[in-house]
Amino acid sequence: MIPIFPPTILYVDPTGGLPPSMWISILSGIIASLGAVWLALKTFGRQLWASSAALIKRFYRAIIVVAILVLLGFFAAMSIFKDRKPAQSSATQRVLVLALDGLDPVLVEQFMGEGRLPNFSRLAAESGLHRLATTNPPQSPVAWSSFITASEPSRHGMFDFIKRDPKSYAPDLAIADRAHLSIPWKGTPFWEGPTLSRLGMTALRMPMAFPPPVVKGRILAGMGVWDIRGTEGTYIYLSTKAIDQPEARGIILRLEGETRALRGKIPGPYHAGQPDNVREPFVVDASRNPAVLKLQGKDYALPDGRWSDWIRVEFRFGPLNLQKVRAVTRMLLKRDREEVGLYISPLNFDPAAPFYPISHPGSYARDLVDAVGIYHTRGMPFDTPALTDGFLSDEDFLAHCRMIDEETARMLFFELGRFETGMLFSYFESPDIIQHMFWRGIDPEHPLYHTPEAERHRETIPQWYEQMDALAGRAHAALGGRGTLVVLSDHGFAPFRTAVHLNSVLRDLGFLKLQNDAPSSDQFFAAVDWRRTQAYAVGFNAIYLNLAGREQQGIVAPGDAPALSAKIKNLLEQWTLPQDGKKPIQQVFVGQEADKSPDNPNTPELIVGYGRGYRASWETALGGVPAQFSAPNESKWSGDHCIDPALVPGIFLSTDPALRASRLSEVGSAIEQYLSGVKP
Repeated sequence: MIPIFPPTILYVDPTGGLPPSMWISILSGIIASLGAVWLALKTFGRQLWASSAALIKRFYRAIIVVAILVLLGFFAAMSIFKDRKPAQSSATQRVLVLALDGLDPVLVEQFMGEGRLPNFSRLAAESGLHRLATTNPPQSPVAWSSFITASEPSRHGMFDFIKRDPKSYAPDLAIADRAHLSIPWKGTPFWEGPTLSRLGMTALRMPMAFPPPVVKGRILAGMGVWDIRGTEGTYIYLSTKAIDQPEARGIILRLEGETRALRGKIPGPYHAGQPDNVREPFVVDASRNPAVLKLQGKDYALPDGRWSDWIRVEFRFGPLNLQKVRAVTRMLLKRDREEVGLYISPLNFDPAAPFYPISHPGSYARDLVDAVGIYHTRGMPFDTPALTDGFLSDEDFLAHCRMIDEETARMLFFELGRFETGMLFSYFESPDIIQHMFWRGIDPEHPLYHTPEAERHRETIPQWYEQMDALAGRAHAALGGRGTLVVLSDHGFAPFRTAVHLNSVLRDLGFLKLQNDAPSSDQFFAAVDWRRTQAYAVGFNAIYLNLAGREQQGIVAPGDAPALSAKIKNLLEQWTLPQDGKKPIQQVFVGQEADKSPDNPNTPELIVGYGRGYRASWETALGGVPAQFSAPNESKWSGDHCIDPALVPGIFLSTDPALRASRLSEVGSAIEQYLSGVKP
C-alpha cells in the first residue's frame, strides 16, 4: 500500500515561525519607511542632491561605517526574531486536534510495540497513551455529539444512526434532520465557552455539524451532510449487460448503444414523495483509450480501471427548470471483454457552489476549493455499499479512501499555515472505515478470513495505522513547538463475526408478536402485530417499549415500563445462542440509567451491549424479524464497535500532560479550560 502521508515530506512554515499578525506589522513598518523616503526625495530631492553630493564626498568613510553598522543591526534583529521563543501564553493558546475515528487502543499498543508507530510512541512517552471512555452506545454520531456538547446521549438526544417515528414505527436516519434542516442534537457546543469564543476555532469536516453552526472562526460540516439525492450516499452503476441484483443499495441502470456512443443517464436530485425523474444524459466513447465521457458539452477522460478526475454536472428541475443544483463526482470505468461497466460515485454538492450551506461562513467552502481544489462534501464519503455489493473491488475502494484522506490532509496543512490561536480540529474518518471493511484480514475467527481477498489484506489495517502515525508526525512538526497536539478517537474496534437478529430474540421471548404468529417479517416491521407487541428493536443498540401514549399503537402502560424493562434486561443477559450455547449479549443498560438526566423522548428504554464478536444484524436495524436468531457475518463489513462500550474505548494522546480527559464528553471542556490557562 502506498502511504498517504510520506514521512519524508515535511511541512515548511511559510511564516518563519512568526504569527501572521507580526509579519503584517513588520511589513507595514517597512512599507511606511520606504514611503517616507520616497516622499522626502520627491519633495526635497533637488535641494538635497546639490548639498549632499558635497557632504558625501567629504564624509564618505563615515557614511560607509554607519551603513555597515545599520546592516549588522538589521541582521542581529532578524536573528533575534528567528530564535525567538514564543511566550508560554502564546504557545498554550493553540490546540490542534486530530480526530482519528475508530483508532483502537489495543491495536495502537500492539503496533507501537512492533515499532510501527514512532510518532504515537513519542507522544505516549511524553504524556501517556490513555484509554478514552466512549459513549453508550458507542456509535460515531452519538460519540461526536457528546464531544461537541460535552454531555452524554440522554442530554443531547442522539442514540443511534437510526431513529424511529413512534407514530408510524418507521426507521429513518438520525444523523441529520432533513425535515427541519436543523442540527439533530440538543445542547451548547463547547466552543461557545468564553475562551474559544475569544480565541476562535477552525474545524475541518466536523461530524454532526450540519447545518453548520455559527462560530467565531471557520467550520466545514462533515458527517451528516447528505448527497444531492438527500441520502447518505447512493452510488450509480451502469453496464452494457443486464444486472440482476435486487438487493443492491445503489441505482442500477443500462448503458445502451454502440461502443463508440454508449448512452446513459445520471439520476439527479430527488425528494421523497415526488417523481424521481430528474436525469442528465451523457455519452461514452469506449472505443478510445482512455474512454471519453461527453457530458453537458465537456469531454472527460475515463481511464480503464482507474478513477477519473473530478467531473462536474449541473441539474435543472422544478417549474420551468428554474432550480439548479451543481454536483461533483468521480467515475470508474471497467471493461470486461465486450462489456463496459461505469461506476458513478454518490453525487456530492459542488463545494464551490453548494445548494445548502455546508460551511460557516458560507464562503469558506469555496475558499477551500481555491486553496486545495475540489473535495468531497458528502459527510460520509466512503462508499462501503458499493464495495459490499461488488461494484467496487478492494483495490478500487482503497484508492478512493486515499484520495479522500489526501484532500483532508491538504485542508489541514493549509489551515496550519495560518493558525494563530484557539483550536484547529481536523477529522479523518478513514481508520473507522478501513477497520469496518478489512477486519476480515486480521481476525482468524472471521468467516471470510481464509478467502484469497482477505489474505491479500493482512497488512491493510496495520499500514493504515502507520499512515495515521505519519500524519500525526507531520502535524506535530508543523506546530513547531508553538502549541499542543491532541490525537483522539471516539471509540475502539472489535470483530464482527455473528449477526444477532434481536427482534427475533424478542419474538422468541414473547415480547414481540407477528401477525397470525408468522415465523418472520420483512424490514420496517411489515408483519408485526402491534396490538400484542410489548417491545421492539430498531437501530444497532436500542430497544423501545411499545408505550401507550407515545407509540401510535402502544399497549404498555407507562407505570408498567420499569418492571417490563427490568424483565427484558434480565432475560436478554441470560439468553444463549441455540447452536453453541454462547451469550452474545454482555450487558443490557436501562436507558435512563445510561445518564442521570430528565426524560428525553428519544431515549430508548434499553441499550444492548453486545459481547466481542457480535453485533445487531442489518435486518434488526431496519425492523426486520428473520426466522433465525442469528447468522454468520459473511460480509466484507467485518469489524464493528456497536457493542458494550467498556469493550471499545477510544484513545487520547497529548503533547502536554496538562491537557487530558478520561471521557470523550470531557475533551471539549478540557480544551476550553486548558486554553484559558487554568490548570485542571
